[in-house]
Amino acid sequence: NLNYGRCPGRSSEIDANLITDILDLEKLLDRRPDTLSGREKQRVAIAHALLSNPDLLLFDEPLAALDRARKLEILSYLERLRDELRLPNLYVSHLLPELARLATNIVIMDAGKLVACGRESDLLSDPSLVPQLGLAVAGASVLARLTAQSEDGLSTLNTSAGQLLPRKEAPLGSRVRVRILAQDVMISVQKPEQISALNILHCHIISLRPGDGPGMIVELNSGNDRLLARITARSAKRLRLQPDLACYAIVKALSIRPAEVAI
Repeated sequence: NLNYGRCPGRSSEIDANLITDILDLEKLLDRRPDTLSGREKQRVAIAHALLSNPDLLLFDEPLAALDRARKLEILSYLERLRDELRLPNLYVSHLLPELARLATNIVIMDAGKLVACGRESDLLSDPSLVPQLGLAVAGASVLARLTAQSEDGLSTLNTSAGQLLPRKEAPLGSRVRVRILAQDVMISVQKPEQISALNILHCHIISLRPGDGPGMIVELNSGNDRLLARITARSAKRLRLQPDLACYAIVKALSIRPAEVAI
């Protein structure tokens, strides 16, 4: 089945053994196709496509029919393909968390029209795009390096503005991408003391954008990264928030879920 994917007259530059390893297919090689599960068939289908030596790989909502656990499993394979094969991928999805994990550049479409395009980190932290992205998934993507693992299950990630402590299992030294949702960020104008939240980053306010209701989006500069915070207009007024004001972004460790930290 895998060899059938090879195109006659087109020499493959992709090592079949490498594909088998990345997609964890070794234990499936002696199995008949009709005995494979749905997610196993998907991995075989991806390998089948790769062995045709494509110039570009198109994924059209490949995880739509899978439950959350199986989506996370396939996403980890897609990350390895991205990082180890360096093959360009065009990935179509309505689910922002998938794009936040996989994409380097994003094109946002609405009713067939181009809304925005650019680097993943820029678009996801752009407050003007929150209406298109949705309040529940609006947030920023931050690059960091994993420097330590502790016995309590938390990892130490070094960002351009300080340390984050999420849950993540990955090799020491790995570069990781952290997704921080706007709704999970609190703002303090003074450095908090005696607080349960472990993630406190020094920031400067870039802009404040009121919404249609009582809320607003605060755009923050955190080192070389941008963060978004979703707070009420009443809180912004009480704290006297304004552009260029120094403040602190507070993020609970458990609000950075494992699915939102990607190698």
